[in-house]
Amino acid sequence: FNGSVFQQDWKDFQFSILGANGLTALKNANQARIRGLETELNWAATYNLQLSAGAAFYDAKLAATYCGFTDANGTPVTDCPGAEVAPKGTQLPVTPRFKGNLVARYTFDVGENEIFLQGAVVHVGERKSDLRLLENSLTGNLAAYTTMDVSAGFHKGGWTVDMYINNLFDKEPTIAPGGNGYPTNPVYFDTYGRLWRVGVRVKM
Repeated sequence: FNGSVFQQDWKDFQFSILGANGLTALKNANQARIRGLETELNWAATYNLQLSAGAAFYDAKLAATYCGFTDANGTPVTDCPGAEVAPKGTQLPVTPRFKGNLVARYTFDVGENEIFLQGAVVHVGERKSDLRLLENSLTGNLAAYTTMDVSAGFHKGGWTVDMYINNLFDKEPTIAPGGNGYPTNPVYFDTYGRLWRVGVRVKM
């Protein structure tokens, strides 16, 4: 078992937005604070069965109000009652509160070959698509998703051959927000992870 607890104080936190004409722009949102717990467990349940699991919990927030503009010295303004773009305590974008994984691998011998079967499940929690409250209300949060990969194969000498199916249930994991960024008629869309995929790997 391995685990860690941490806090990161992020000075001059920057985040990206989709600006005019679809160009990415960086904005300075003052201070952010991330507290987290990450754990990993590896267990030899039997001689043949290996199990591993991981879990991570994040509390990632703004540590100062983001007003969206700077003063005459170029310092981001944090005092703008009633005009906050994102108030202190807003969850940071594209950062889930929880994510985890579970992997099971079973091996056994058939003659001189070592056969293995493996399954892996990954879960990523809901995330904000944008730090700014108005823009996030327009695009909506990125949905949580769970995917599963399976594989089977054999190992002999210096050879390993396996067949795999990634994203077994053909989910559409939303991994990033997007859009064209035009100010007059913006179009929003999300970027998805790879869908169902079958393949064969050979290692020697």
